[in-house]
Amino acid sequence: MRVTQGIGMGMGASSFSSTRITQNMSMNSYTSRLGRVFANMDLATQKVATQRKFLSAIEDPASTARAYQLRSNFQKTQDWLGNVNDILDSMDTVDASIRVMVEMASHTHAKILEARNDTWSIDERMVFANELRAMQRTAVQSLNAKFDDKFLFGGSSTKSLPFELFDNPDGTQTLTFRGIDVTTTDPDQQARLREFASEQIFVDIGFGLKVDMNENGLPVVTDTSAFNIAMPGLNFLGFGPDPTDNFILNMGVIANTFEEEPFSHERTAELAFKMQDQHRNLLLAVTQKGADTNFLEIRRGVLEKNSDDLNAKILAVEHVDMAEAIMDMKMAEYVYRAMLEMGARILQPSFIDFMR
Repeated sequence: MRVTQGIGMGMGASSFSSTRITQNMSMNSYTSRLGRVFANMDLATQKVATQRKFLSAIEDPASTARAYQLRSNFQKTQDWLGNVNDILDSMDTVDASIRVMVEMASHTHAKILEARNDTWSIDERMVFANELRAMQRTAVQSLNAKFDDKFLFGGSSTKSLPFELFDNPDGTQTLTFRGIDVTTTDPDQQARLREFASEQIFVDIGFGLKVDMNENGLPVVTDTSAFNIAMPGLNFLGFGPDPTDNFILNMGVIANTFEEEPFSHERTAELAFKMQDQHRNLLLAVTQKGADTNFLEIRRGVLEKNSDDLNAKILAVEHVDMAEAIMDMKMAEYVYRAMLEMGARILQPSFIDFMR
């Protein structure tokens, strides 16, 4: 009886050991597979939530590289488009300021012709002289216009007040541009004014910005590879040793002439010709700004289309077909739930068997 009982206990121990190993193996295998199914479901859910085909570069290296290139090009296009929009916004202020002076020049020329053809009294001429001096101040204010905290007519100097007008004790006037008298007779100062009048500020708008070195070893932008936004006021106002060479000072000279007695028709005629030339220069400036605006409008349209095309390509590379993604997610959820139900059916009886 003792031997038999011992053998029976031995068989029971062997059966217990076998049952325990089978349970552990089943649990490990099931847990591993369930983890993979859950990971697939989580990935499918994230793709639906983010609408992306891949969430990391390792999933699709080729598409990742393509997407990076497309996004880089898209960002460059957006930068160029932003530059164009900024320039166009400032163009409105530039155009408005120059048009103010065009109207002044046209009005002044018409009044001069009227005064020469009619017999004006000194009082009438004084009224017109005062009007001219008021227009001078308005013109200087227009030339000191700012956009985005930058002076538009200062050339490369956008932080300092470009124009200042002073009344001298002898009745003459002085107009300075960036601190230099526009009627200076100093050759060096006149040379500096010429440099100011020809200054350029280039902005990249997507024409392959190219920078070379000049003979002095300084970087120089190729003018055909960028857009020049500099607008030195001296370009259309004029400058030189004679005050009548400048549009604003010429109005002051005309005002002085109208206040003189006797009134000089000959001198007024000379000044009228000067004003006519200055009116023409101002019109040319308006025309040039209009051509620049049209060019930039066309360029903006091209960049907007390029931006839309690149965005469409990015969507094609990165974004999923939502119908397919949702179907994959639902299938992954179904598999996950089926695994849970299968586990409940398989593992629970094995545990009960073990308890027995």
